[in-house]
Amino acid sequence: MSEFEDDLRQVLSRKDPPAGFTQRVLARTQPHSTLGRNRWIGAAIAASLLLAAGGFEYRQYEGRKAKQELLLALGIAESKLSIVQQKLNRRTTHD
Repeated sequence: MSEFEDDLRQVLSRKDPPAGFTQRVLARTQPHSTLGRNRWIGAAIAASLLLAAGGFEYRQYEGRKAKQELLLALGIAESKLSIVQQKLNRRTTHD
C-alpha cells in the first residue's frame, strides 16, 4: 500500500469518543430542543390558521365573482329573449 492509503485508513478508522462526550452533547441539545419544537408547533398552527382564513376569503371572493358572472349572463339572456319576443310579436301582428 502507498503511504497515502495508510494515512487515509488511519484518519478514517473508527475511534471511540472521549469520556463524557454523549452526556455533553445531550446536555446541549435537551433544553433547546423542547423550546425549538414548541416554536415550530406554534408557527405551524399560525400558518395553518392563516391558510384556512385565506382559503375562506378566496372562496367568498370566488362566490361573489361567480354571482356577478351569473347575473351578467342572465341579463344578456333576458335581453336576447326580449329581442326574440319582440320579433315574434311583430310577426304575429303582421300575419
